[in-house]
Amino acid sequence: MDPRAAIVAMSIPITAILGTVVLIFFLRKFDNDEKMAMIEKGMTLPQKQSARVNPASALRWGCLFVGVGLGIFVANMIASIKQDNDALYPALIMFFGGAGLLVSYYIQLKIDERAK
Repeated sequence: MDPRAAIVAMSIPITAILGTVVLIFFLRKFDNDEKMAMIEKGMTLPQKQSARVNPASALRWGCLFVGVGLGIFVANMIASIKQDNDALYPALIMFFGGAGLLVSYYIQLKIDERAK
């Protein structure tokens, strides 16, 4: 490999990381300057809203991850027996992930019926 190409290849991630750090620094600085200007003018600062956890979303993501994990486990078990497994992993991950989402949907229906 050409030494100049290696230098360019190494400088890309370094530049990206430095650019991200500088961007975050300036965003925080300008946010702080805006708040200080509001305080100097006697304005009240807007209150941050607390982040609420949506139980339905947590249930959905939990069932999806359980399904994906189960899909990977089953694909690994089948792959240890059968050697021709080109589409085995993606197919079973999608299948069990979708099954997990269906399970979360039916669980949420039951929860909503109980709440009525």
